[in-house]
Amino acid sequence: MAGTEEEGTVQDKARIFMTRHGARIDKEDRNWLSKAGHRRHDDPHLSSAGELASRELAAKLQTMQREAPLSHIVSSPFLRCVQTAQPIAEALGIPIKLEPGICEVLTIFPPNFLEPDELAKLCPNIDLTYEPSVSRRDLRQEYGDGQAARRAGAAASQVQQRLRGNILFVGHGASCLGIAEAFGGDGYVGYTSLSEFRRSSKTGRW
Repeated sequence: MAGTEEEGTVQDKARIFMTRHGARIDKEDRNWLSKAGHRRHDDPHLSSAGELASRELAAKLQTMQREAPLSHIVSSPFLRCVQTAQPIAEALGIPIKLEPGICEVLTIFPPNFLEPDELAKLCPNIDLTYEPSVSRRDLRQEYGDGQAARRAGAAASQVQQRLRGNILFVGHGASCLGIAEAFGGDGYVGYTSLSEFRRSSKTGRW
Protein backbone atom coordinates (compact mmCIF):
# COMPACT_ATOMS: atom_id res chain seq x y z
CA MET A 1 0.00 0.00 0.00
CA ALA A 2 2.82 2.38 0.83
CA GLY A 3 4.35 1.78 -2.59
CA THR A 4 1.08 2.74 -4.27
CA GLU A 5 0.87 5.97 -2.27
CA GLU A 6 4.47 6.80 -3.15
CA GLU A 7 3.82 6.20 -6.84
CA GLY A 8 0.77 8.45 -6.67
CA THR A 9 2.84 11.19 -5.06
CA VAL A 10 5.44 10.98 -7.83
CA GLN A 11 2.76 11.24 -10.49
CA ASP A 12 1.07 14.16 -8.70
CA LYS A 13 4.36 16.07 -8.81
CA ALA A 14 5.06 15.26 -12.46
CA ARG A 15 5.05 18.16 -14.86
CA ILE A 16 3.82 18.25 -18.42
CA PHE A 17 5.59 20.27 -21.10
CA MET A 18 4.29 20.86 -24.60
CA THR A 19 5.62 22.34 -27.81
CA ARG A 20 4.36 22.67 -31.35
CA HIS A 21 6.59 21.66 -34.24
CA GLY A 22 8.82 24.26 -35.90
CA ALA A 23 8.05 26.21 -39.06
CA ARG A 24 7.20 23.87 -41.96
CA ILE A 25 8.66 23.99 -45.45
CA ASP A 26 5.34 24.00 -47.32
CA LYS A 27 4.47 27.40 -45.85
CA GLU A 28 7.65 28.87 -47.38
CA ASP A 29 8.17 26.92 -50.62
CA ARG A 30 5.21 25.97 -52.80
CA ASN A 31 7.41 23.60 -54.79
CA TRP A 32 8.75 21.73 -51.76
CA LEU A 33 7.23 18.37 -52.68
CA SER A 34 9.04 18.18 -56.01
CA LYS A 35 12.32 18.45 -54.09
CA ALA A 36 11.44 16.25 -51.11
CA GLY A 37 12.13 12.84 -52.63
CA HIS A 38 8.72 11.46 -51.65
CA ARG A 39 5.02 12.04 -52.38
CA ARG A 40 3.72 12.44 -48.82
CA HIS A 41 1.99 15.76 -49.38
CA ASP A 42 0.60 15.86 -45.81
CA ASP A 43 4.03 15.24 -44.26
CA PRO A 44 6.24 18.28 -44.95
CA HIS A 45 9.60 18.61 -43.22
CA LEU A 46 10.84 21.62 -41.30
CA SER A 47 12.09 24.73 -43.04
CA SER A 48 15.57 26.01 -42.19
CA ALA A 49 13.94 28.45 -39.77
CA GLY A 50 12.07 25.57 -38.15
CA GLU A 51 15.29 23.59 -37.75
CA LEU A 52 17.01 26.56 -36.12
CA ALA A 53 14.11 27.13 -33.72
CA SER A 54 14.13 23.45 -32.78
CA ARG A 55 17.83 23.61 -31.90
CA GLU A 56 17.18 26.72 -29.81
CA LEU A 57 14.35 24.94 -28.00
CA ALA A 58 16.65 21.99 -27.32
CA ALA A 59 19.22 24.35 -25.80
CA LYS A 60 16.55 25.93 -23.59
CA LEU A 61 15.32 22.57 -22.34
CA GLN A 62 18.87 21.48 -21.66
CA THR A 63 19.31 24.43 -19.30
CA MET A 64 16.11 23.42 -17.52
CA GLN A 65 17.13 19.79 -16.96
CA ARG A 66 18.48 20.23 -13.46
CA GLU A 67 15.36 22.01 -12.21
CA ALA A 68 12.76 20.08 -14.26
CA PRO A 69 14.36 16.96 -15.76
CA LEU A 70 12.42 15.40 -18.60
CA SER A 71 11.87 11.65 -18.52
CA HIS A 72 9.98 11.27 -21.80
CA ILE A 73 9.62 12.91 -25.21
CA VAL A 74 6.32 11.95 -26.85
CA SER A 75 5.90 13.12 -30.43
CA SER A 76 3.41 12.99 -33.25
CA PRO A 77 4.81 10.70 -35.97
CA PHE A 78 4.60 13.37 -38.66
CA LEU A 79 8.11 14.28 -39.82
CA ARG A 80 7.97 17.95 -38.80
CA CYS A 81 7.29 16.96 -35.19
CA VAL A 82 9.94 14.25 -35.11
CA GLN A 83 12.47 16.69 -36.58
CA THR A 84 11.54 19.16 -33.84
CA ALA A 85 12.00 16.49 -31.18
CA GLN A 86 15.27 15.12 -32.58
CA PRO A 87 17.67 17.85 -31.33
CA ILE A 88 15.97 17.72 -27.94
CA ALA A 89 16.45 13.97 -27.79
CA GLU A 90 20.11 14.38 -28.76
CA ALA A 91 20.73 17.13 -26.20
CA LEU A 92 19.05 15.31 -23.32
CA GLY A 93 19.82 11.70 -24.20
CA ILE A 94 16.13 10.73 -24.19
CA PRO A 95 14.52 8.64 -26.96
CA ILE A 96 11.44 9.82 -28.87
CA LYS A 97 8.21 7.92 -28.28
CA LEU A 98 5.91 8.10 -31.33
CA GLU A 99 2.25 8.66 -30.47
CA PRO A 100 -0.22 8.78 -33.40
CA GLY A 101 -2.89 9.92 -30.94
CA ILE A 102 -1.42 13.44 -30.92
CA CYS A 103 -0.95 13.73 -34.69
CA GLU A 104 -2.26 16.39 -37.07
CA VAL A 105 -5.97 16.88 -37.82
CA LEU A 106 -6.82 14.04 -40.20
CA THR A 107 -8.66 15.83 -42.99
CA ILE A 108 -6.38 13.87 -45.34
CA PHE A 109 -7.00 10.19 -44.67
CA PRO A 110 -5.35 7.81 -44.34
CA PRO A 111 -2.38 9.83 -43.04
CA ASN A 112 0.97 9.42 -44.79
CA PHE A 113 3.34 9.59 -41.82
CA LEU A 114 6.11 7.03 -41.82
CA GLU A 115 6.27 3.88 -39.70
CA PRO A 116 8.65 3.98 -36.69
CA ASP A 117 11.37 1.89 -38.34
CA GLU A 118 11.33 4.19 -41.38
CA LEU A 119 11.48 7.30 -39.22
CA ALA A 120 14.40 5.81 -37.29
CA LYS A 121 16.45 5.89 -40.50
CA LEU A 122 15.95 9.66 -40.64
CA CYS A 123 15.94 10.42 -36.92
CA PRO A 124 17.98 7.83 -34.99
CA ASN A 125 16.61 8.61 -31.53
CA ILE A 126 13.27 6.82 -32.07
CA ASP A 127 12.19 4.44 -29.29
CA LEU A 128 11.16 1.37 -31.27
CA THR A 129 9.93 -0.42 -28.13
CA TYR A 130 7.22 2.10 -27.28
CA GLU A 131 3.60 0.96 -27.63
CA PRO A 132 1.39 4.00 -28.38
CA SER A 133 -1.89 4.68 -26.63
CA VAL A 134 -3.50 5.25 -30.05
CA SER A 135 -2.15 3.24 -32.98
CA ARG A 136 -2.35 4.13 -36.66
CA ARG A 137 -5.18 1.64 -37.14
CA ASP A 138 -7.20 3.35 -34.38
CA LEU A 139 -7.26 6.67 -36.25
CA ARG A 140 -10.31 7.88 -38.17
CA GLN A 141 -10.87 10.67 -40.68
CA GLU A 142 -11.59 14.06 -39.13
CA TYR A 143 -13.31 17.16 -40.45
CA GLY A 144 -12.06 19.91 -38.18
CA ASP A 145 -9.66 21.00 -35.45
CA GLY A 146 -12.15 20.22 -32.69
CA GLN A 147 -12.17 16.51 -33.47
CA ALA A 148 -8.37 16.43 -33.56
CA ALA A 149 -8.11 18.35 -30.30
CA ARG A 150 -10.45 15.97 -28.48
CA ARG A 151 -8.61 12.92 -29.82
CA ALA A 152 -5.22 14.37 -28.84
CA GLY A 153 -6.35 15.42 -25.40
CA ALA A 154 -7.66 11.95 -24.64
CA ALA A 155 -4.47 10.33 -25.96
CA ALA A 156 -2.21 12.65 -23.97
CA SER A 157 -4.15 11.92 -20.78
CA GLN A 158 -3.70 8.20 -21.35
CA VAL A 159 0.02 8.66 -21.98
CA GLN A 160 0.42 10.70 -18.79
CA GLN A 161 -1.28 7.98 -16.77
CA ARG A 162 1.06 5.32 -18.22
CA LEU A 163 4.41 7.09 -17.97
CA ARG A 164 6.15 8.19 -14.79
CA GLY A 165 8.05 11.46 -14.66
CA ASN A 166 8.02 14.70 -16.61
CA ILE A 167 6.81 14.49 -20.21
CA LEU A 168 7.34 16.71 -23.23
CA PHE A 169 4.63 16.41 -25.90
CA VAL A 170 5.49 17.54 -29.44
CA GLY A 171 2.38 18.15 -31.50
CA HIS A 172 0.56 20.31 -34.02
CA GLY A 173 -1.69 23.35 -33.80
CA ALA A 174 -4.93 21.42 -33.28
CA SER A 175 -3.47 18.59 -31.24
CA CYS A 176 -1.63 21.02 -28.96
CA LEU A 177 -4.93 22.76 -28.23
CA GLY A 178 -6.35 19.43 -27.08
CA ILE A 179 -3.27 18.56 -25.03
CA ALA A 180 -3.37 21.97 -23.36
CA GLU A 181 -7.06 21.57 -22.51
CA ALA A 182 -6.40 18.12 -21.04
CA PHE A 183 -3.95 19.67 -18.56
CA GLY A 184 -5.85 22.85 -17.72
CA GLY A 185 -4.65 25.24 -20.42
CA ASP A 186 -6.06 26.88 -23.52
CA GLY A 187 -5.24 29.38 -26.27
CA TYR A 188 -3.14 29.55 -29.42
CA VAL A 189 0.12 27.60 -29.49
CA GLY A 190 2.89 29.02 -31.70
CA TYR A 191 5.73 27.20 -33.42
CA THR A 192 8.31 25.80 -30.94
CA SER A 193 6.70 27.67 -28.05
CA LEU A 194 7.03 25.92 -24.70
CA SER A 195 4.10 25.45 -22.31
CA GLU A 196 4.23 23.89 -18.86
CA PHE A 197 1.42 22.37 -16.80
CA ARG A 198 1.47 21.41 -13.12
CA ARG A 199 -1.09 19.74 -10.91
CA SER A 200 -2.43 21.82 -8.02
CA SER A 201 -1.36 20.43 -4.65
CA LYS A 202 -4.64 21.68 -3.17
CA THR A 203 -7.21 20.55 -5.71
CA GLY A 204 -5.32 17.82 -7.54
CA ARG A 205 -6.34 19.41 -10.84
CA TRP A 206 -4.01 20.51 -13.60
